[in-house]
This record gives sequence, structure tokens and C-alpha cells, in this order.
Amino acid sequence: MEIKKKEIWHESKEVLNSFSKLNETLDRLMILESIWEKVVGDNAKYWVIDAVQGGTIYVRVKVMAARHELKLKEKETVRELNKRFDKAWIKRISII
Repeated sequence: MEIKKKEIWHESKEVLNSFSKLNETLDRLMILESIWEKVVGDNAKYWVIDAVQGGTIYVRVKVMAARHELKLKEKETVRELNKRFDKAWIKRISII
């Protein structure tokens, strides 16, 4: 595992850029959390977002039949989720 070097800021705009990226990430996660149940409907009780890393949403599935259904609906779900954002950033759903 590669360890990231600590950033040293020299100007205020560098600090602002870092916070802008953090803000964008937090905004995406808050939107995702708020639309998840609307997009997946009744399956939200079986499909629970566990983590998001990069463009992958890691979903914990509570019932085996729901696992199969999520595999079948993955592309459609990703497409529907990405419609809610100004630019598509979700690439896949991984079942854990």
C-alpha cells in the first residue's frame, strides 16, 4: 500500500482547492444518500450502502435473492443514480 505524502500549502488558494474537492465529495455522498431509496425503491431495505470509493458503491445485501436482483439491475441502477448528478461519477456497484 502506497502512503500519500502530506501536502504542504504555500498559498491560500491551495488550501481553498483542497477544501473544494472535499466539499464536492461530501456533496456527492449526501446526494447519493438522499436519492438511494428513491432510485432502488423497496429494495432499499435489502440493499444498504456500506461504502463508496472512487466510482464504486459497495452495497451490503441482506438476502440472497436480493443479491441476485442487484446483479441484474446494476447497470440500470448506476444509470438512474448518475442522472441525479451534474456529471456521471458512479461506475459500478460492488456487492459485499
